[in-house]
Amino acid sequence: MGDENNCTHLNTLLTAVPSVLIKPPDRILDEEVRSYPHRRTDTLVLYYLNALFGKQDFAQFLSSPELAEARRQQRLTAKQMRRQFDALKPNFPPSESGEYIWEQAEEFAWVNTVQWLADTHLPFLQRFKDKASDLKAEVFLSVQLFGYAIFYKHYLHGKQPELTDFGDMFHLFTIPYCKLAILERDMSNVLNHIKSHHRVLDGVVVKNVDFFRNWTWDEEQ
Repeated sequence: MGDENNCTHLNTLLTAVPSVLIKPPDRILDEEVRSYPHRRTDTLVLYYLNALFGKQDFAQFLSSPELAEARRQQRLTAKQMRRQFDALKPNFPPSESGEYIWEQAEEFAWVNTVQWLADTHLPFLQRFKDKASDLKAEVFLSVQLFGYAIFYKHYLHGKQPELTDFGDMFHLFTIPYCKLAILERDMSNVLNHIKSHHRVLDGVVVKNVDFFRNWTWDEEQ
C-alpha cells in the first residue's frame, strides 16, 4: 500500500508541475548519427507529462511489474559494471610517467566513441574504414561526454565504480544539449573539471545541488 501511495503522489507531482520525459541515450545517439557531420538540433523532449494531469495512466506505469523488472535488470547490470571496469582498465594504460594525465582524455573519449558506434551504428562507422582520422567524433556529444566522464572519474581521479554510477552515467547523454545541469556534488565536480580542458560542455552551466539552496529570484533579474 505504501508503494502505491508513493506512486500516486509522484504521479500527481510530475503531471501537475511542468515536467517532461526526455529521450533515452539510444535515441539521442540516433539523432547525432542522422545529423552528422552537423550538430544535433532535435528537441530533448519525448513527452510532456502535464498532458496526463488528472489521469491514472502514468501512476499505473510507475507501479507496473514492467517498470519493477526494468529496475531489477538495471541493478543487475550495475553490479557487473565494477567487474567490467576492472577487466578493461588495463587496455588504456597511463602516461609514460606511470600516472594518468588529463591530456589523455581526448584520446580516451575518441576510442569510446568509435567503440560505441561500432556496437550501435556499424554501417555508419564503416564509411570511415579506410579514413578513421576523418571521423568527427566531437559531433557525438552524448558518447563523448560519457567517455570523458569515465576517464576523469575512474582513471584520472582514481575512483572505483559504485552501484549508483550506472544510472548517473547514462544521464550524461542529454547534458551537452542543456543550458543548465544540476547534479550531485561529485559528478558536478567531474563535469566542471572536464569543462576546464575540453569543449564538449561549451554553453552548459554545471551546478551542484547547493544551487537550489543558494539560488534567489533576485539573482535571475
